[in-house]
Amino acid sequence: MLQNDAVRTLQYDSEIRVAQTSTANEPRVFDGQISITSQPRPTTDAPRIPLPISTVAGSRTFIPLAGYDCLADLPSVHIEQTFELNDSLTAVSSENRYVVRSPLGDAIFAASESSTHNNRMIWGSGRPFQMHLLDKTHQEALVFRKTLALGAICCQPKNLEIWIPPGNVLGRVVQSPTFTQPEFYIEDGNTHQPVFCVEGPANSGFCCYCLPKECYFKIHSGGDLRASIDHKWLASKSQYTTNIYFSDPKLTAKERALILGSAFMLEYMYFQKRF
Repeated sequence: MLQNDAVRTLQYDSEIRVAQTSTANEPRVFDGQISITSQPRPTTDAPRIPLPISTVAGSRTFIPLAGYDCLADLPSVHIEQTFELNDSLTAVSSENRYVVRSPLGDAIFAASESSTHNNRMIWGSGRPFQMHLLDKTHQEALVFRKTLALGAICCQPKNLEIWIPPGNVLGRVVQSPTFTQPEFYIEDGNTHQPVFCVEGPANSGFCCYCLPKECYFKIHSGGDLRASIDHKWLASKSQYTTNIYFSDPKLTAKERALILGSAFMLEYMYFQKRF
């Protein structure tokens, strides 16, 4: 699924993820007249590489059946954005990068945005993009695909798709047309039925500018609170973090991956720089 030449190779260097840009000697991808008609798929389902994880009891290794299996049994995950000097010196932001961490502070995924320079310059935080999440074994675990949706036009529904390799839709996050508070539905990729409802602060309006930098979203289904997402200032690191708390320990790894996708959508809709 890493077919775009704008996708950068992520390397794990201790706790810091370094995105390497291609050099002039490296060949360009799809530089000729090539038409892509379908996603490349492996002939056989190769098993994933064993993944080391840290727990309260110590470290252990397991072989995940899917890239999002490492989310199972985690009480929470925390999304930290990696800022670059280029963002402060130029008017056009670079492709965003994030680190998804466990409650113990261990990095679970390195997330790297893939978007064009023109889309970032023209559409700002409403730009279309792909977000590739790689685990510690450098295997692609999840891909988030967001369509073009202008943050300043609040009547335009926003949506984000959650994909898993080699090219299957796990689910979608779709905005609901409400005017009293932000509301989204998380849909299953197979049945297209709503699984969770994501609700923002009450009486905050439908406008994408009305939310403060620190706010709280609740995720529920059937009237029961299943998880929550908040955006808070982390004084120890002098930055904002997006935190997901899984209130229901019975949530499957797939459901947690869908909730993770909704957190990234909220990050771009409400907490990124505006035009």
